[in-house]
Amino acid sequence: MSAPAVNDAPPAPLPRAHATRLRHYWRSQGWACHDNIDIDLLRWGLVIERGDDDAASCLALTDAGRGALGDGLKRNRAARDAHSRATEAVAAHLAAAGRLVFTELSVRTEHEGRWRSCKPDVFSLVRGLRADHLAPQVHEIKVKRADLLGELRGGKIERYRELAAAIYLVIADGIADPDEIPADYGVGLVSPEAGFRIARTAPIGDYSLETRHWMALAKATPFTHEPINPQLSL
Repeated sequence: MSAPAVNDAPPAPLPRAHATRLRHYWRSQGWACHDNIDIDLLRWGLVIERGDDDAASCLALTDAGRGALGDGLKRNRAARDAHSRATEAVAAHLAAAGRLVFTELSVRTEHEGRWRSCKPDVFSLVRGLRADHLAPQVHEIKVKRADLLGELRGGKIERYRELAAAIYLVIADGIADPDEIPADYGVGLVSPEAGFRIARTAPIGDYSLETRHWMALAKATPFTHEPINPQLSL
């Protein structure tokens, strides 16, 4: 095998499609797709072509390609850790305010005649006995701008309409301006220095909690508010 001519350094982080393809070659026999993504990976020196006239070409990762995979893994782990810390900060704030909070709720909702699986990052409601005073809320946590834009494009907010009177997008400081978030959402901000705070109050809408919602809540474990370990704080 001979190394390809490298014309450009790869972008960091890699585009998602390129990172996915690189992981595919790492896990498989490396049969080449012969498309523009392969051209980029070869041009960046992340893969090398192997094969001969009697066999289909295959692509194998170079040292640089393995390094790029490792860097991506570190970034993904850091993002998951940041998301977990942000989720804990929001949940702790709501629990301290006396709300009943869930961070692992999974429930089916209906939108446009289709059933959808919903897993809000944080779901909470008032501890009360009157159905019209529960004020359920959903808080979706976004610590990366790409994930935020995907959330807005996907319109997932509509899945939460039947669940919550108020829906918040909680964003890490610096990934977006609150004015970029549609008016249908409230906006929260979270940062290591300031913790969680509300930047814009969510509009109040109608909701309809039914038996299937209550059954999902009955199977879920409420968040327990405990002092956050300083080593795990935002």
